[in-house]
Amino acid sequence: MELTVLGGSAAAPNGGDASAGYLIRSGETAILLDCGSGVVSQLRARFEPRGLTAVVISHLHSDHTLDLIALRYTLKYAPPGHGAPIPLHLPPGGADFADRLGAVFAVGDEAGKEFWGDVLTPTEYGPQLDADAPLAIGALTLRFAPMHHYIPVWAIRIEDHVSGRVLTYSADTGPASTLADFAAGSDLLLCEATLLEQAPGSDPAHWGHLTAAQAGEIATIAGVKHLVLTHLWAELGFDHYLAAARATFAGPIDTARAGLTLTVE
Repeated sequence: MELTVLGGSAAAPNGGDASAGYLIRSGETAILLDCGSGVVSQLRARFEPRGLTAVVISHLHSDHTLDLIALRYTLKYAPPGHGAPIPLHLPPGGADFADRLGAVFAVGDEAGKEFWGDVLTPTEYGPQLDADAPLAIGALTLRFAPMHHYIPVWAIRIEDHVSGRVLTYSADTGPASTLADFAAGSDLLLCEATLLEQAPGSDPAHWGHLTAAQAGEIATIAGVKHLVLTHLWAELGFDHYLAAARATFAGPIDTARAGLTLTVE
């Protein structure tokens, strides 16, 4: 299993980067995990989008979904033309979200037609929220767990049938979550670490993001082998993120920026 970071920025893309987007590959299986601002440009520089097996979205915030529009237009109009529709797996409520998003951009001769259907097939992964009913996509099996954020969000645990390796993606979450249990034993934890410190005097019950040190603590408790910090602000300094996480996690750590490619091992 291979991870390629297409974007590791927080709510707005850092210069030269994109918001949340990750390409997960195992053999012929290729999953685009989240699709924030700028992700499609980074994807097209590295991989033919029509080769995607599926697209999976962790939650409906704009920095994880905005480039679904760019992806749709790429699949539909970029030469040599589109092939079979690609499954678009959305969280509960995602089908209505996709309908409303498509309605905004359906103009001219597209107006009144189904916006997504000939290139992307939106569906909700609600049934797969049962731990006994994972989502199978090619060589990969995906399991979901709710995290603690400002809107409903799901972390995603990806198991590779070929190598037996496990990658867990935190999505966006604060520390009041079950992420450590969900990620237990993962070979790689792709973990949000938006902050260097929580707001002084704020209520921990309301924290919707992690600090880099908290991400390191979770990785240590979960016993993961490799930690990749993501959802980062360049203004806070990547070296500062690394230093904070290294104070709480002894294993290898990387910061997620477009182009980083890692073999999960």
